[in-house]
Amino acid sequence: MNEDKNKKLVEKIWQEYEPYIRKLCNFKLKSLPYYIDDCIQDVFLDLSDALNSGKQIEYPKAWLTKVANNKIKDIYTLAKKENEKLVAFEAQNLDATHYGVVYDEPFSVGDEQIAFLKDRIINMLDEKDRQLLQDRYTKGKSIAQIAEEHNTTENNIYQKLFRLREKTKMIVKKVLNEI
Repeated sequence: MNEDKNKKLVEKIWQEYEPYIRKLCNFKLKSLPYYIDDCIQDVFLDLSDALNSGKQIEYPKAWLTKVANNKIKDIYTLAKKENEKLVAFEAQNLDATHYGVVYDEPFSVGDEQIAFLKDRIINMLDEKDRQLLQDRYTKGKSIAQIAEEHNTTENNIYQKLFRLREKTKMIVKKVLNEI
């Protein structure tokens, strides 16, 4: 019964303050627009969790603003760390000299090297990303199944997968640049 009351309260607060939180996130995350929806969802997920754990929120707008600002700081911190890890990838002429070695034919990678590089790339991801990658692409789980297992929305899983693909592309470029 209390859960239904909390759900209705979350919905009421969502309807009232979602436009404000969206505007705040749009403004503060304009340089990282693909994180905006996730930030908004995370703020209201935190609201739901707080109310379900019995927390009394006297001033919802102030509470939501503080949580949103903390989420935004976390996003920028994560983005900065990811950016520091990545190395700009420049196209190289692989038919010519590469790291002092002259190739008679275009540079190629064998099956063993591909397997090694794949493992290396996957190991560069954090545990959550590896699990999401495995659930979706190895185990073939549907977006709905993953969302249910993670207790989140399908849209959130789509966005996480999009960001994971982008992150993986950058890691692949970095690893290939090191070859």
